[in-house]
Parts: sequence; C-alpha cells; structure tokens
Amino acid sequence: MSAAFTVVAALFRKWVLPILVFGITLPVWVFIAAGIWLWVDKGSAVRLAVDKAVTQLVAGAQMEALQAELTEQRRLRAWSDGKAEEASKIAADERAARVTLETALTQTEAEKKEAEDDLAALQARDDGLVDQQLLDSLHNR
Repeated sequence: MSAAFTVVAALFRKWVLPILVFGITLPVWVFIAAGIWLWVDKGSAVRLAVDKAVTQLVAGAQMEALQAELTEQRRLRAWSDGKAEEASKIAADERAARVTLETALTQTEAEKKEAEDDLAALQARDDGLVDQQLLDSLHNR
C-alpha cells in the first residue's frame, strides 16, 4: 500500500470514524444514510405515488368532514325553522285569544251597563211592585 493511503486510513480512523460511530442511541452514520435516502427518494415514482395517495386521502377526509358539517347545519336549520314556525303559531293563537277576550270584555261591559240601567230604572219606581220579568229572573225560571 502506498504511503498516502496509509495516511488517509490513519486520519479516517482518528477523526472520521469516531464521528461516524458517535451517538447516544444510533450512530451518526445512520442519520446520514437516512438523510441521503430521503434526498434521493424525493423524485422516485413510489414516493410520488405515496404522496398522491396521501393527498387524496386527506382531501377525501376533509370533504367528508365538510359534508358532515353541512348535514348538521341543515339539520339545525330545519330544527330552528320548525321552532320559529311553532313560535309564530303560538303568537298568532295568542293574538286571536286576545281579540276574543277583548270582544268578550266589551260585551260584558255592555251587559253591565244594561244591568245598571235596569237597576236604576227599578230603583226609580216608587210603587214597590215587582214586574213579571224580575219575578221570573228571581225564581230562576
């Protein structure tokens, strides 16, 4: 062997070999080999196919998630529309009941006024006699 090769081998054993085998759990050369493999593997057909498949898988999952969210939003919208319709129906029923109550109150006030007028007319009579209509109402006929 030549002297140059012996010098290179000695330098390799003294400086390079300790660096390459240094490591806590794995030697440094494992990391260097993995880095070179990844750098070389970037353009391979297998890597491109895997990347495409991963992209399609992620896109499909995102589409499914968006579809599920859209379905849930539609369900919530239908539920809220139903509740709004129910509240509107209740409000309409309450308005109709209020109108009916006001009509009944007006009729009651008119009947009260008529009864007060009848009472005033009876109190205005001085004969002390009871007419047939009053007598019938007292006997509950």
